[in-house]
Amino acid sequence: MGALAASPALAAEESFINRFDGAWGGGGLVIPDEETGPTKVNCSLSGSGEGNHINVAGTCRAYLIFTRNVKVDVTYRPETGLYTGTYVGSSAGTARLSGKRRGDTVRLTLVWPKNVMGDTKADMSITASKDGRLRVLVNDKVGKGPVQPITDIALRNK
Repeated sequence: MGALAASPALAAEESFINRFDGAWGGGGLVIPDEETGPTKVNCSLSGSGEGNHINVAGTCRAYLIFTRNVKVDVTYRPETGLYTGTYVGSSAGTARLSGKRRGDTVRLTLVWPKNVMGDTKADMSITASKDGRLRVLVNDKVGKGPVQPITDIALRNK
């Protein structure tokens, strides 16, 4: 058992965090900016989940259009029940993350360092299934339009 295993609740959290270990591959759709429609991407990421910390990093590519480094680095805080950390994946820079887990999904508020899609906030959910699947979904209002997925990536543990 790791550093969190002092109680059954913390042991359950550590079990969830350990799901992020391994090499991940897959893809999905992203909307890189207000002028561009959905673009297909392929991603290759490596993850580690240990104790109360999750780190997933790698690259997502859209053919010859762009390549982006992607990184999620979050820590579970047992005293508050919150996951907090950072996300890199937009040209806007490093965003702050904060949120809670329910079941297989951590729902996070994402705060960009500058305007993305017309504002500085979005909602991110990261679902880590017991069967080795990972889904990253970012919903944001695009310009003056409705809230919609601007990132929807499905990955499998290789």
